[in-house]
Amino acid sequence: MDDEMIRAPRDNAILEEIHRIERQCKESGLAWVDPEFDADDKALYIDPLNPPEYANDIPVVEWRRPHEIFTSDEPFMMKDYSNPGDVKQGILNDQWLLGSFATMGINPELLKNLIVHDGIKDGFAVFQFFKNGRWNFVKVDTRIPYNVTTKTPLYGHCPDPQEFWVPLIEKAYAKLHGCYEILNEGNIPEALVDMTGGVSEKYDLTHPETKAAIESGQFFKDLKKFNQQGFLIVCENVVEDEDGKPVEGYGVKGIQFNKSYGFGRLADFPDMNV
Repeated sequence: MDDEMIRAPRDNAILEEIHRIERQCKESGLAWVDPEFDADDKALYIDPLNPPEYANDIPVVEWRRPHEIFTSDEPFMMKDYSNPGDVKQGILNDQWLLGSFATMGINPELLKNLIVHDGIKDGFAVFQFFKNGRWNFVKVDTRIPYNVTTKTPLYGHCPDPQEFWVPLIEKAYAKLHGCYEILNEGNIPEALVDMTGGVSEKYDLTHPETKAAIESGQFFKDLKKFNQQGFLIVCENVVEDEDGKPVEGYGVKGIQFNKSYGFGRLADFPDMNV
Protein backbone atom coordinates (compact mmCIF):
# COMPACT_ATOMS: atom_id res chain seq x y z
CA MET A 1 0.00 0.00 0.00
CA ASP A 2 1.38 3.41 -0.92
CA ASP A 3 2.72 5.43 2.02
CA GLU A 4 0.66 8.45 0.97
CA MET A 5 -2.52 6.39 1.35
CA ILE A 6 -1.82 5.45 4.95
CA ARG A 7 -0.32 8.72 6.16
CA ALA A 8 -3.15 10.96 7.34
CA PRO A 9 -2.53 14.69 7.69
CA ARG A 10 -2.02 16.46 11.01
CA ASP A 11 -3.54 19.91 11.36
CA ASN A 12 -2.70 22.80 13.65
CA ALA A 13 -6.06 22.66 15.45
CA ILE A 14 -5.52 19.18 16.90
CA LEU A 15 -1.90 19.97 17.80
CA GLU A 16 -3.06 23.08 19.66
CA GLU A 17 -5.71 21.02 21.46
CA ILE A 18 -3.08 18.47 22.51
CA HIS A 19 -0.87 21.24 23.90
CA ARG A 20 -3.85 22.78 25.72
CA ILE A 21 -4.67 19.48 27.45
CA GLU A 22 -1.02 18.93 28.37
CA ARG A 23 -0.86 22.39 29.97
CA GLN A 24 -4.12 21.76 31.81
CA CYS A 25 -2.80 18.48 33.24
CA LYS A 26 0.51 20.07 34.23
CA GLU A 27 -1.17 22.99 35.98
CA SER A 28 -3.76 20.89 37.80
CA GLY A 29 -1.56 17.88 38.50
CA LEU A 30 -4.50 15.67 37.47
CA ALA A 31 -5.05 13.24 34.63
CA TRP A 32 -7.35 14.52 31.90
CA VAL A 33 -11.08 13.68 32.03
CA ASP A 34 -13.06 13.65 28.80
CA PRO A 35 -16.24 15.70 29.28
CA GLU A 36 -17.70 14.35 26.02
CA PHE A 37 -17.39 10.63 26.81
CA ASP A 38 -17.67 10.10 30.54
CA ALA A 39 -16.93 6.92 32.47
CA ASP A 40 -20.55 5.86 32.88
CA ASP A 41 -23.24 3.61 31.40
CA LYS A 42 -24.01 6.13 28.64
CA ALA A 43 -20.60 5.35 27.18
CA LEU A 44 -21.23 1.62 27.50
CA TYR A 45 -24.79 1.16 26.26
CA ILE A 46 -27.24 2.55 23.71
CA ASP A 47 -29.94 2.58 26.40
CA PRO A 48 -28.42 2.51 29.91
CA LEU A 49 -31.83 1.62 31.39
CA ASN A 50 -32.03 -1.42 29.11
CA PRO A 51 -28.50 -2.82 28.80
CA PRO A 52 -27.79 -5.71 26.39
CA GLU A 53 -27.84 -9.34 27.44
CA TYR A 54 -24.06 -9.65 27.60
CA ALA A 55 -24.01 -6.98 30.34
CA ASN A 56 -25.92 -9.24 32.74
CA ASP A 57 -22.76 -11.18 33.57
CA ILE A 58 -21.04 -8.00 34.74
CA PRO A 59 -23.25 -6.36 37.38
CA VAL A 60 -20.75 -3.61 38.19
CA VAL A 61 -18.30 -2.05 35.73
CA GLU A 62 -15.27 -0.29 37.12
CA TRP A 63 -13.29 2.26 35.14
CA ARG A 64 -9.54 2.24 35.63
CA ARG A 65 -6.58 3.97 34.05
CA PRO A 66 -3.58 2.02 32.73
CA HIS A 67 -1.44 2.72 35.80
CA GLU A 68 -4.29 1.42 37.99
CA ILE A 69 -4.47 -1.80 35.97
CA PHE A 70 -0.76 -2.45 35.49
CA THR A 71 0.76 -1.41 38.78
CA SER A 72 4.19 -3.07 38.81
CA ASP A 73 5.80 -0.76 36.22
CA GLU A 74 5.10 2.01 33.73
CA PRO A 75 2.25 1.25 31.29
CA PHE A 76 2.79 1.77 27.57
CA MET A 77 0.59 2.48 24.58
CA MET A 78 2.72 0.03 22.59
CA LYS A 79 6.15 -1.29 23.55
CA ASP A 80 7.39 -2.04 20.06
CA TYR A 81 5.73 -0.27 17.15
CA SER A 82 7.42 -2.65 14.72
CA ASN A 83 5.76 -5.65 16.36
CA PRO A 84 2.32 -4.73 17.78
CA GLY A 85 1.41 -8.29 18.74
CA ASP A 86 -1.95 -9.99 19.01
CA VAL A 87 -5.27 -8.86 20.50
CA LYS A 88 -7.63 -10.46 22.99
CA GLN A 89 -11.40 -10.18 23.00
CA GLY A 90 -13.48 -9.31 26.06
CA ILE A 91 -17.22 -9.72 26.58
CA LEU A 92 -18.09 -7.50 23.61
CA ASN A 93 -18.74 -9.20 20.27
CA ASP A 94 -16.46 -6.82 18.36
CA GLN A 95 -14.15 -9.47 17.00
CA TRP A 96 -14.61 -7.82 13.59
CA LEU A 97 -12.95 -4.67 14.95
CA LEU A 98 -10.23 -6.46 16.90
CA GLY A 99 -9.58 -8.60 13.84
CA SER A 100 -8.87 -5.43 11.88
CA PHE A 101 -6.36 -4.39 14.56
CA ALA A 102 -4.59 -7.74 14.33
CA THR A 103 -4.57 -7.65 10.53
CA MET A 104 -3.12 -4.16 10.48
CA GLY A 105 -0.34 -5.44 12.72
CA ILE A 106 1.03 -7.13 9.59
CA ASN A 107 1.86 -3.60 8.45
CA PRO A 108 2.63 -1.82 11.74
CA GLU A 109 2.85 1.55 9.99
CA LEU A 110 -0.92 1.41 9.56
CA LEU A 111 -1.48 1.06 13.30
CA LYS A 112 1.09 3.72 14.08
CA ASN A 113 -0.79 6.09 11.78
CA LEU A 114 -3.93 5.78 13.93
CA ILE A 115 -2.09 7.06 17.01
CA VAL A 116 -1.92 10.83 16.69
CA HIS A 117 -0.74 11.39 20.27
CA ASP A 118 0.25 9.03 23.08
CA GLY A 119 -0.45 10.95 26.24
CA ILE A 120 -0.91 8.08 28.68
CA LYS A 121 1.20 9.90 31.28
CA ASP A 122 -1.29 12.80 31.16
CA GLY A 123 -4.34 10.54 31.04
CA PHE A 124 -5.37 11.00 27.40
CA ALA A 125 -4.68 9.93 23.83
CA VAL A 126 -5.69 11.11 20.36
CA PHE A 127 -6.47 8.78 17.47
CA GLN A 128 -7.77 9.23 13.94
CA PHE A 129 -10.17 7.29 11.76
CA PHE A 130 -11.26 7.72 8.16
CA LYS A 131 -15.00 8.31 8.31
CA ASN A 132 -17.38 9.91 5.80
CA GLY A 133 -14.60 10.61 3.35
CA ARG A 134 -12.17 12.34 5.68
CA TRP A 135 -9.85 11.71 8.63
CA ASN A 136 -11.47 12.45 11.99
CA PHE A 137 -9.49 13.10 15.18
CA VAL A 138 -10.87 11.51 18.36
CA LYS A 139 -9.67 12.44 21.86
CA VAL A 140 -10.26 10.05 24.76
CA ASP A 141 -9.15 9.92 28.35
CA THR A 142 -7.49 6.72 29.52
CA ARG A 143 -10.27 5.45 31.79
CA ILE A 144 -11.01 1.91 30.58
CA PRO A 145 -13.97 -0.38 31.49
CA TYR A 146 -12.44 -2.99 33.81
CA ASN A 147 -13.45 -6.54 34.72
CA VAL A 148 -12.68 -7.05 38.41
CA THR A 149 -13.27 -10.81 38.08
CA THR A 150 -10.70 -11.50 35.35
CA LYS A 151 -8.55 -8.51 36.35
CA THR A 152 -8.34 -7.40 32.70
CA PRO A 153 -10.02 -4.68 30.64
CA LEU A 154 -13.67 -5.58 30.13
CA TYR A 155 -13.54 -5.42 26.35
CA GLY A 156 -10.63 -5.78 23.91
CA HIS A 157 -7.13 -5.77 25.36
CA CYS A 158 -3.51 -6.67 24.71
CA PRO A 159 -2.01 -10.04 25.71
CA ASP A 160 0.81 -8.06 27.29
CA PRO A 161 -0.80 -6.42 30.37
CA GLN A 162 1.68 -3.55 30.15
CA GLU A 163 0.33 -2.42 26.74
CA PHE A 164 -2.92 -0.49 26.20
CA TRP A 165 -3.16 0.35 22.51
CA VAL A 166 -6.02 -2.12 21.95
CA PRO A 167 -8.48 -0.86 24.63
CA LEU A 168 -7.65 2.78 23.92
CA ILE A 169 -8.14 2.58 20.14
CA GLU A 170 -11.30 0.56 20.80
CA LYS A 171 -12.53 3.27 23.18
CA ALA A 172 -11.87 6.00 20.61
CA TYR A 173 -13.76 4.03 17.97
CA ALA A 174 -16.64 3.56 20.42
CA LYS A 175 -16.71 7.30 21.09
CA LEU A 176 -16.74 8.02 17.36
CA HIS A 177 -19.88 5.86 17.01
CA GLY A 178 -21.62 6.84 20.25
CA CYS A 179 -20.96 3.99 22.70
CA TYR A 180 -19.35 0.58 23.13
CA GLU A 181 -22.54 -1.40 22.51
CA ILE A 182 -22.69 -0.19 18.91
CA LEU A 183 -19.43 -2.09 18.34
CA ASN A 184 -21.18 -5.35 19.23
CA GLU A 185 -22.04 -5.75 15.55
CA GLY A 186 -20.03 -4.84 12.49
CA ASN A 187 -17.90 -6.17 9.67
CA ILE A 188 -14.18 -6.18 9.09
CA PRO A 189 -14.18 -4.60 5.60
CA GLU A 190 -15.89 -1.51 7.02
CA ALA A 191 -13.46 -1.40 9.94
CA LEU A 192 -10.41 -1.64 7.67
CA VAL A 193 -11.69 1.24 5.54
CA ASP A 194 -12.13 3.34 8.70
CA MET A 195 -8.63 2.42 9.88
CA THR A 196 -6.74 2.91 6.62
CA GLY A 197 -8.67 5.30 4.41
CA GLY A 198 -8.53 2.70 1.64
CA VAL A 199 -11.26 0.69 -0.09
CA SER A 200 -12.30 -2.91 0.48
CA GLU A 201 -13.62 -5.78 -1.59
CA LYS A 202 -15.32 -8.89 -0.27
CA TYR A 203 -15.38 -12.38 -1.78
CA ASP A 204 -17.90 -15.06 -0.80
CA LEU A 205 -16.20 -18.42 -1.38
CA THR A 206 -19.59 -20.08 -1.89
CA HIS A 207 -20.55 -17.76 -4.74
CA PRO A 208 -20.55 -19.62 -8.10
CA GLU A 209 -18.20 -17.13 -9.76
CA THR A 210 -15.73 -17.29 -6.87
CA LYS A 211 -15.96 -21.08 -6.69
CA ALA A 212 -15.10 -21.29 -10.38
CA ALA A 213 -12.07 -19.05 -9.87
CA ILE A 214 -10.95 -21.23 -6.96
CA GLU A 215 -11.26 -24.43 -8.99
CA SER A 216 -9.30 -22.94 -11.90
CA GLY A 217 -6.53 -21.66 -9.62
CA GLN A 218 -7.10 -18.06 -10.68
CA PHE A 219 -8.39 -17.02 -7.26
CA PHE A 220 -5.16 -17.97 -5.51
CA LYS A 221 -3.13 -16.25 -8.23
CA ASP A 222 -5.14 -13.08 -7.64
CA LEU A 223 -4.62 -13.31 -3.88
CA LYS A 224 -0.87 -13.69 -4.32
CA LYS A 225 -0.83 -10.63 -6.58
CA PHE A 226 -2.79 -8.58 -4.04
CA ASN A 227 -0.46 -9.75 -1.28
CA GLN A 228 2.64 -8.77 -3.27
CA GLN A 229 1.13 -5.34 -3.93
CA GLY A 230 0.76 -4.74 -0.19
CA PHE A 231 -3.00 -5.15 0.20
CA LEU A 232 -4.36 -6.39 3.52
CA ILE A 233 -6.04 -9.77 3.06
CA VAL A 234 -8.35 -11.27 5.67
CA CYS A 235 -10.38 -14.46 5.79
CA GLU A 236 -13.19 -15.46 8.11
CA ASN A 237 -15.22 -18.65 8.50
CA VAL A 238 -18.65 -17.22 9.30
CA VAL A 239 -20.94 -19.68 11.13
CA GLU A 240 -24.21 -18.50 12.65
CA ASP A 241 -27.15 -20.12 14.44
CA GLU A 242 -30.80 -19.92 13.38
CA ASP A 243 -31.12 -16.49 14.98
CA GLY A 244 -28.13 -15.17 13.07
CA LYS A 245 -25.88 -15.09 16.13
CA PRO A 246 -22.22 -16.18 15.81
CA VAL A 247 -21.49 -19.75 16.82
CA GLU A 248 -18.41 -20.64 18.83
CA GLY A 249 -16.27 -23.55 17.70
CA TYR A 250 -13.68 -24.73 15.21
CA GLY A 251 -13.76 -26.19 11.71
CA VAL A 252 -12.19 -29.49 10.66
CA LYS A 253 -8.86 -27.76 9.88
CA GLY A 254 -8.73 -26.00 13.25
CA ILE A 255 -9.95 -22.65 11.93
CA GLN A 256 -11.98 -20.88 14.60
CA PHE A 257 -15.49 -19.88 13.62
CA ASN A 258 -16.14 -16.16 13.17
CA LYS A 259 -12.52 -15.18 13.81
CA SER A 260 -10.63 -13.04 11.32
CA TYR A 261 -7.25 -14.26 10.12
CA GLY A 262 -4.88 -11.91 8.35
CA PHE A 263 -2.50 -13.15 5.66
CA GLY A 264 1.11 -12.21 6.23
CA ARG A 265 2.46 -13.97 3.14
CA LEU A 266 1.04 -16.11 0.36
CA ALA A 267 3.24 -18.58 -1.52
CA ASP A 268 3.19 -21.79 -3.53
CA PHE A 269 4.71 -24.99 -2.14
CA PRO A 270 5.18 -27.22 -5.23
CA ASP A 271 6.74 -30.10 -3.27
CA MET A 272 3.61 -30.30 -1.15
CA ASN A 273 1.29 -29.82 -4.12
CA VAL A 274 -0.25 -26.72 -2.53
